[in-house]
Amino acid sequence: MSTYGKCLVNIPDDKGVHMKSAGAKGEKYVYKYVKYFRNSDGTTRNKAKAIGKFDPDSGKMYPNSNYYKMYHLEPSLPDVSFWDYGYSYLVLKACRDSGLFDCLSQVFGGQAMDIVMMAAYIILEGNAMDGIDDWQQRNYFP
Repeated sequence: MSTYGKCLVNIPDDKGVHMKSAGAKGEKYVYKYVKYFRNSDGTTRNKAKAIGKFDPDSGKMYPNSNYYKMYHLEPSLPDVSFWDYGYSYLVLKACRDSGLFDCLSQVFGGQAMDIVMMAAYIILEGNAMDGIDDWQQRNYFP
């Protein structure tokens, strides 16, 4: 559920990494060649995957999931100066005290915390789930 759009990383300096402009705005994206081959005419061809979006201000890129898969990295938590944990602590304590969390854990296993987190978001924001990624980055759930 987490997004990687908030963190900047250095553009990899290895073979096959290049930039292309795309879209009507001409935004630059960072690609990495993943396959080299010859077509039926014998012309050399290649296949590339996007690994992030270029940030012209910093000279770095915003990585996407392909970047983490290709370079075998785990996404890190964004740098934040503080976490909102009061509300999440209250919701989790209420779920544990009432036995709801135990019931959810027995039925859904490891997804119980995700269910509690989504319910907390809907109760607090009173909104559809479209903003949960940003909310999740600001709030702490163990």
